[in-house]
Amino acid sequence: MGNKLGAFLAGGLAGAAIALLCAPRSGRETRALVTDKVNAVWGEAQELGAQAGSNMQQAYREATAKGQEVVQDVAAKGQELYGQAAQRVHDAAGTIKPAFSQKNDELRDKIEAARQRIASQVARNADQAHDSASKAIPVAAGTAHEVVDAAQDKAQDAADSVKSVADDAADKIDDKDLW
Repeated sequence: MGNKLGAFLAGGLAGAAIALLCAPRSGRETRALVTDKVNAVWGEAQELGAQAGSNMQQAYREATAKGQEVVQDVAAKGQELYGQAAQRVHDAAGTIKPAFSQKNDELRDKIEAARQRIASQVARNADQAHDSASKAIPVAAGTAHEVVDAAQDKAQDAADSVKSVADDAADKIDDKDLW
């Protein structure tokens, strides 16, 4: 590709040299003609640039004015829609709050029942482990009994913690005015 570009440029230079040598005008006339053409094109370019700048400024002013109108219209419509939505939410909150309180009470009852089931299962498991350990290893039965009692105490503490956290969460839900 570099060879093709080089050949193209060399051909262009050779053509330009031949054109200058075979030109019907003198160098001075040719330079004057080129200068006149360049100045004319430059003047037209400056004029077009000035017109384009003026047109762009006008378009910018019009777009800014139209944008401000649109923003004001959107803001007014947004305020109206916000007011309607706020009223609907307030109305819905009035009908949802009793159902929410009922579901909250049901959830609290389910949590308490689950806590009781967990505590009783842990106690049964501890008793079974104690019995198994007492039968399998009579020498370690005393130590196993202590470990089982400690596990049972920790399980009860964990169950109490779960109940406390659940009660705190339910109280926060009851106390918090969500609507």
